Amino acid sequence: MVNQNMTRNNGGCNSCRRNDRNRAMSSIYELGFVLTEALLYLDTHPDDQEAIDYYAHMKEKYKDAIEKYANYYGPVNMTNMTNENYWMWVATPMPWEMEDC
Repeated sequence: MVNQNMTRNNGGCNSCRRNDRNRAMSSIYELGFVLTEALLYLDTHPDDQEAIDYYAHMKEKYKDAIEKYANYYGPVNMTNMTNENYWMWVATPMPWEMEDC
């Protein structure tokens, strides 16, 4: 049996990289959900400064997660696409084409 830590340190296996990619995308989805919920709350409580600060903090985390994902795996959406990474956008599988782990 191969030690998974050794596999990751030696370039990693496809399954490990796919799991890392899925975790990164899951984090983006979760943060997006948090932002949506915070906005819904702020619709009814627009003067709640603590909620406004929380939203700003989570928005920054979401932006960072998108940027890290885009830098490592390729663009997440059209705002992350540049002339340099265009082919990554075209060559990577669409979300519905990815295998579940």
